[in-house]
Amino acid sequence: MTETRRDADAAPAQENRRQATERLSGWRTPLVVSVVVGLLALFPLIKNRIFYFWDDSAAAFLPYWHEIGNQLLSGTWPVLRPDMWMGGNLAGEAQISLWNPVSLLNYVLVALLPDLAVAATMVKIEFMIVLALGVYFLAREYGAKEFAAAVVAISLPVSGYTLYVDASAWVAGLIGFAYLTHFWWSLRRFSRGRLNPIVPFVFGALAMTTGNPYGALGVIVVLLVIGVERLLIKDIRKFWELVLVGGAVGMTGLVAFLPLLTGAAVTWRQPSGIYNSGFMVPGLGDLLAMSSPTYLPRVQMFEPDFTTFPMAYLAWFILPLAPWLSFRAMRARLRERFGIFLFGTIYLLMTIAPSDLWLFRWPARLIQYVYLPVCVLVAIALSVGLRTSNWRRRALGSAALIFVGTYQSWAQSPQNIEWHAPAFVLAAGGTAAAVWVVFKHRAKLLPPVLVTGTALVLLMQVLVMPMNGNVTPWYFPHNVAELKDRFADRYTGNTLQVAEIWPAIERHGYSPNGAWRDLLFGNMYHVAGVKAQNSYTGIGYNSFANALCMEYHGGVCPESYNELWKEAGGTGRTLADLMRLETVVVLNGFVPGFDASRPPAGWSVRQTTDIVTVLHRDAKIDWPQGRLANAAPGVRVGDDLSTGFTGETMKYSGSGRVTFAMLAWPGWSATVDGKPLEVRQGPAGLLQLDLPQSANGTVQLRYFPPGWSLGIPLLGFGVLVGVGFSVLVAVRKRRPRTG
Repeated sequence: MTETRRDADAAPAQENRRQATERLSGWRTPLVVSVVVGLLALFPLIKNRIFYFWDDSAAAFLPYWHEIGNQLLSGTWPVLRPDMWMGGNLAGEAQISLWNPVSLLNYVLVALLPDLAVAATMVKIEFMIVLALGVYFLAREYGAKEFAAAVVAISLPVSGYTLYVDASAWVAGLIGFAYLTHFWWSLRRFSRGRLNPIVPFVFGALAMTTGNPYGALGVIVVLLVIGVERLLIKDIRKFWELVLVGGAVGMTGLVAFLPLLTGAAVTWRQPSGIYNSGFMVPGLGDLLAMSSPTYLPRVQMFEPDFTTFPMAYLAWFILPLAPWLSFRAMRARLRERFGIFLFGTIYLLMTIAPSDLWLFRWPARLIQYVYLPVCVLVAIALSVGLRTSNWRRRALGSAALIFVGTYQSWAQSPQNIEWHAPAFVLAAGGTAAAVWVVFKHRAKLLPPVLVTGTALVLLMQVLVMPMNGNVTPWYFPHNVAELKDRFADRYTGNTLQVAEIWPAIERHGYSPNGAWRDLLFGNMYHVAGVKAQNSYTGIGYNSFANALCMEYHGGVCPESYNELWKEAGGTGRTLADLMRLETVVVLNGFVPGFDASRPPAGWSVRQTTDIVTVLHRDAKIDWPQGRLANAAPGVRVGDDLSTGFTGETMKYSGSGRVTFAMLAWPGWSATVDGKPLEVRQGPAGLLQLDLPQSANGTVQLRYFPPGWSLGIPLLGFGVLVGVGFSVLVAVRKRRPRTG
């Protein structure tokens, strides 16, 4: 009797241990995937130590992250940086992700690290692993076995476009895509009643608040395809639950995009129509080269007129093993898996679409979205094993596909024959090894063969193609302390750099010991502690850009120098005065007729090097505690004080027009003694106010991002709906059924 009772008491404990062991075992493969992808992601650093500190990542994202992280550490939540001028509208630059909690934590990490290139590598590998796990769980959700899901999950993060474009340079695309994969698998699992809706809600909200429009579009497409899957099996109740979750997710994302859309009137980034310039538009033939590691598509992407990296590459084994895969397995349970095919079809059409569709441009960005369902289908087929019947015909098919892929690669870039030959050997040898282990009944060795092949191909790729040569490498110095030591004490006060990138690097070269001894572009000056009015922007500000012909990366035209010293807007002051400039850095030989021995009145030459001449204002700036730049003769200013980045308080008497040295972004509001006052654009887009007569007036300027008055309540309501519905589902599931 006692033994029976002991056995009965021990049974639940044994069952709990068994379940715990199964849960741990279920995480073993994802852990292996994470480790392998983390190691493979280090391969590009073998030959290019700043692979992840490249193009926009170097000029924009990492400097933005560093500055935002510093503000967060100081207790300030950033929405606007007037001192960054065109690049300072942080809320309007949607991809800065001010509402994404994971992004904000990463920004703090970046601010704490001493080297921006190291920070870039860490954060990007983090999201490459997140992407790999998303692909793995998605493939598992659609029925693939662990080993097959792992193989494709390891392949996609190191595929051509994802690695060389999003991971190397345009990181917002990587982050949005990574979250999207998790939203897809978790939403489908919820639709099958196997997961609480809080999981897809969180992943969907993370994808939306990333601010990447392609991630947001992906959320919509996933909701569509999962909804269609439910309708095909007549699960109407779950369809409407999906609508509810989708609505809640959508409401969380508007806060990220509304400042961009509502403030677009003053920026470059305005919705356009539909047209095709051919820029970054791949063809079907390019996508069919997905297993050719050295195929360089003739896709226009800046310069040169062909890609310098394997943009269309996915994985070396997919096409060579296609004759051995079970297409019947891919078609099985078609209604339940219809979403895979629908998602792939939608994105295939969008990838070969015109170059510009409203806010969406450059469809090559969507190559990885096409390859995501391909990976899932391949994983499903691999799960049932390779077919070995009619092996001679299958072998001939593999040989033909490898030969055609190699020939296609050679035809595109015949000068690179030394690349194509080893790629052919790797593909042929890897395919033969994969088939051999199956024939020898050692199918357990198939995953190691495929992953080893992926690693060897990646190693070959990064050795012969160590960079994305179609975008700007920059080669900026990236040690934060060294940057501050080099620039902070040299360029003081409000600083404008009169230079453009191409003349600078043609004369002095890309390197910390070349042009970057005295110049910086993008947002790097702000990391160096310089209050530069040159900055990177994805949205621009039309009036300011036109006045100085300033480019997105902060470069200006030679004519901008002369514009600085002209009277502006009937104020009686020069544009340099209205911008409160204290330092002007001029690239030598850039401005026609520039004579360092004859500086403008009130200015003197502080320093001359072989690269730049540095001018400095002789007199001190008026109202040093604020941003007021000029007051009309009828205005007597008592005091002017900036209250952080988003406020200004000024005491005055009299009446007339005042000009502030900051851009009149939509979102600024003004009051005089509590009464609203119109904010207007002055010369170069500077903020101006026409003050009414007052004996002792107080002007209050406040900034609040346009669209947030709607976006924040919608965010709160979306969270309330998402969390509330999740709690309801959990309670309903726990409630015992009767009858």
